[in-house]
Amino acid sequence: MQFKHILLAVLVTLVWGLNFVAVKWAVVDFPPLTANAIRFLIVFCFFAPFFKIVKGRMKILLAAAITLGVLHFGFVFWGMKLSGGVGAVAIASQLAVPFSTLLAIIFLKEAVGWKRIAGIAISFGGVMVLGFDPAVFSYIDGLLVVIGSAFLYAVSAIFMRFLKDVPAMTTQAWVGLAGTVGSIVLSLLFESNQVAAVTEATSLAWGGVIYSAIGSSIVGHGLANYLFTKYEVSVVSPYFLLMPLFAILAGVIILDEEITSRMLMGGMLTVLGVLIVTLRNKQKHSNIATSIDE
Repeated sequence: MQFKHILLAVLVTLVWGLNFVAVKWAVVDFPPLTANAIRFLIVFCFFAPFFKIVKGRMKILLAAAITLGVLHFGFVFWGMKLSGGVGAVAIASQLAVPFSTLLAIIFLKEAVGWKRIAGIAISFGGVMVLGFDPAVFSYIDGLLVVIGSAFLYAVSAIFMRFLKDVPAMTTQAWVGLAGTVGSIVLSLLFESNQVAAVTEATSLAWGGVIYSAIGSSIVGHGLANYLFTKYEVSVVSPYFLLMPLFAILAGVIILDEEITSRMLMGGMLTVLGVLIVTLRNKQKHSNIATSIDE
């Protein structure tokens, strides 16, 4: 990668790392699903010009949009509402990579070697170390919800593999619409006092929601998609492993959180495992490309 593109990749991870703090601010005043609905309403308004029906692709497109916009991000906001800190949940969110690999093995019949299996085991072991940290165990329910969000992201990634012919902006528009409508419906079913929350929310909570929409979804994912047009996903993805580091630093600097030795150990194990899986995925794709060229 060119140096300027490496800087862009690092900027994306910084934007996504800060998003955990933004979401934490948002759910202080907003119910989680209400916050998610507002976030994706902003996203949809931005991508509305690219919204269109994609003939022959609507079933898989809707499945991807609902899984990503409603379920994955709904779980993220819910998990942050339950969690006492951002560092541990940011680390747990990295399980999306091994989850994606496991789902690809099961549903796409991808072959896997012992190194990727070891990477998956190490990453899950790291999260288990996190879970038994007394500081994290106090909000283990939040950690489990965020792990669920990582799994849902992996499911959406499987759907996205079948949408490579659909423009990214159009996909984002559908995710925005699904995230808005789906979250409103679920909020009406499971939450209360939404109107009071919206009218009485502080500027910090509103800033958190707006940052999550513009910073994370529009700017962050926009830059990531730009990088993916320049390089293979397996080339760009390793840089995104810096995201938990930025989230932890943001938690310490902005939210005055403490870092325990067990959190550091669990974080290093998780990131190491994810790195192994990511690099092995990269090597596998490189080998396939070489075989095709030959």
